[in-house]
Amino acid sequence: MSASRSSCAPESLARREFMQAGGALVIGFSMQGAIATPSAGAPGKPAGFKPNAWLRIDTDGSVEFLISKTEMGQGTESGMAMVLCEELDADWARVSVRTIQPDGKRFMITGGSYSIAGAWVVGRRAAAAARHMLLEAGASALGVPRAECRTGNHAVSHPASGRQLGYGELVAAAAKLSVPKEPALKDPATFKLVGKAMPAKNLDALVRAESRYGMDIQVPGMLYAVIERSPVVNGRIAHVDDAAARQVAGVSRVVRLRGNTFPTYNYVRDGVAVVANSTWAALKGRRALKVSWHESWTDGAPRNGALASSTRLATDFQRLLTDPAVKTENGLHPDVVAVRDGTVEGMNAAFQSAARTLDMFYDVPLQAHVPMEPMNATAHCTDERCEVWVPCHFQTRLFNALRELTGLPPERIIIHTTMLGGSFGRRLDVDYAIEAVMLSRELAKPVQVVWTREDDVRCGLYSPPSRHRVRVALDAGGNPLAMDHAFAALSVWKQQEPTEIEPSGLDYAAAFDAIKFPYRVPQRVVRHRLVEQTIRVFWWRRGYTPNHTFVNECLLDECAHAAGVDPLDYRLRLLPENQPVKFANKGGEVEEIHTGRLARVLRAAADAANWRTPLPKGRGRGIAATVTDTHVAQVVEVEVTDGRIRVTRVVTAVDCGIVINPQLVKAQVEGSVVFGLTAALKGAITVENGRVQQSNFHDYPLLAIDEMPIIETVLLPSTVAPSGTGEQISHPVAAALANAIFAATGQRLRGTPFRLA
Repeated sequence: MSASRSSCAPESLARREFMQAGGALVIGFSMQGAIATPSAGAPGKPAGFKPNAWLRIDTDGSVEFLISKTEMGQGTESGMAMVLCEELDADWARVSVRTIQPDGKRFMITGGSYSIAGAWVVGRRAAAAARHMLLEAGASALGVPRAECRTGNHAVSHPASGRQLGYGELVAAAAKLSVPKEPALKDPATFKLVGKAMPAKNLDALVRAESRYGMDIQVPGMLYAVIERSPVVNGRIAHVDDAAARQVAGVSRVVRLRGNTFPTYNYVRDGVAVVANSTWAALKGRRALKVSWHESWTDGAPRNGALASSTRLATDFQRLLTDPAVKTENGLHPDVVAVRDGTVEGMNAAFQSAARTLDMFYDVPLQAHVPMEPMNATAHCTDERCEVWVPCHFQTRLFNALRELTGLPPERIIIHTTMLGGSFGRRLDVDYAIEAVMLSRELAKPVQVVWTREDDVRCGLYSPPSRHRVRVALDAGGNPLAMDHAFAALSVWKQQEPTEIEPSGLDYAAAFDAIKFPYRVPQRVVRHRLVEQTIRVFWWRRGYTPNHTFVNECLLDECAHAAGVDPLDYRLRLLPENQPVKFANKGGEVEEIHTGRLARVLRAAADAANWRTPLPKGRGRGIAATVTDTHVAQVVEVEVTDGRIRVTRVVTAVDCGIVINPQLVKAQVEGSVVFGLTAALKGAITVENGRVQQSNFHDYPLLAIDEMPIIETVLLPSTVAPSGTGEQISHPVAAALANAIFAATGQRLRGTPFRLA
């Protein structure tokens, strides 16, 4: 949204005067449960109820869906609008979706691909409640029994008489009615809109370049800034010579910004900001700066920024997995069991009696998020008010950080969420927005801080790296008797939320997707050893799920070939027959993998890819699957010529429950495949002497258009509630590709990015 539009938006959507304006019908609801009208004393309103989404119908008939989720190209707005329209019998063209402003009372985050799933039931209930109220108001206005009336096409009609009243004409009367506690929902079999390929709600604005991203924001009197940051984590400014920078045309000031000490929840590096009348002038001024740094060589602990090293990290990982005598000191943590199926004695007996054993190591490196829109934020912070315009999808985290930073009360902190040019987890952190607020407060003026690509690659956050050792005992038929999966990793929780680590030392976030192994293994243990080093890691397409999916699906392929069994058939015979496999997450809530759905996507992907059809020499197919809440299987086809790997085809079968918009799901599949292939073939961040070695797309390349494979998507019909596709599709790509490379060449690649010998 533009700055002018943003300034007109209500400061808090909980304000009663906004909710009741113009006699509109407004229903508030929480993504976690109950619905209620937001006015005081609403019938059935739970005590302390604070909705984080609203359905509002105005007297002109316009419908607005105000949500706590953020649109970043994934289609959340469009999907939610379709669900709303379907249950409300509304006109698609008259429905809009907008992200609410944070007020400090409502939890706001978009992540985990939970937006549509979280709104499926409660969002439909809110729309159904509004439909029931409009129907009752319409029947009363028409003077006929409610049972004789129907809703459809944005109106209440009486078919017997041919009369109808539009929703806009009825909202004032409907708003006076009680909200039904349990409104009847439509039968999905009657849906007319859900399941239909619809263009994205914001497509027209995107095509016309009318969408406002963070870098499009302009505020009267705004200055522009770029920041020269410490090249190492926890580095401090030693000396600044800014004479040449201040001589650059357009540069007005050079400001030192004092960061804080890592690890901490909201870490900001020391930096020197060059402020100018344009971003270009600020960039030129920064190039003229001369800055020297203290690199914190004062102690030898792994947290020391200047000592961060990928080489040392790899050595530590290997030692922890192979040397039981490694001391648990200097950031090296002890062995912790995450789950054990069976017993220690049973595990030992299985390995002693095995017909064959496998001992495999797998590596997943650091990866950068590199969303196409670099980090940026605009802030205007005074002693009385703090206002920011920011592409962010963890607004609650930012709101709390700004309260702590400024000391202002909640009503004086205003956050405008702009369109996001991608994130992949990067914009869950808010360091870039904190910098803008710090600088604006220093300048007493609005300022836009822009990160370059180099800034984000070198000073951002990265996916958590890990090394895995998996030992498997097979019986004479090739079936697994026992599996010992040990891994070493940097911990997001150790850096961000250390209180989430269990008293035993268990990092559930790091281990959970290794625990969630649906294939039949009688004796199994998963254990981890955590490492601390001053490399900032954060969630990257669902944290550790890509790491464990790669390991799980590659080791299954290795077991299948060791057993002399087709990799698809091997997986299918290890899946318990059409029954859920249950796992308890950190909160004790039971999650489950439905093995019948997993088998179905495996078969569907294989059938669509002609799995049983032989390929010429030098070409191969590989298969892999994963389950978060969505069941996904992929077949990747490659050809290898003169040592060059070329992916020619990727077939993805998806069971994501009821498909809201197949066009948007397919777009998610295609984007996720590109993301996954880029990571598997190209991406790796390395750190030496505390410095990230890569800087831009020349040394951290993306998949090029001439490397793009044919991508085919199979969406399986379902009647269960929808689940996400924003992250899950990317997870099996690397494993399916590794397995395809083995099929084509006989070389087993166990670490990304893939390089043939």
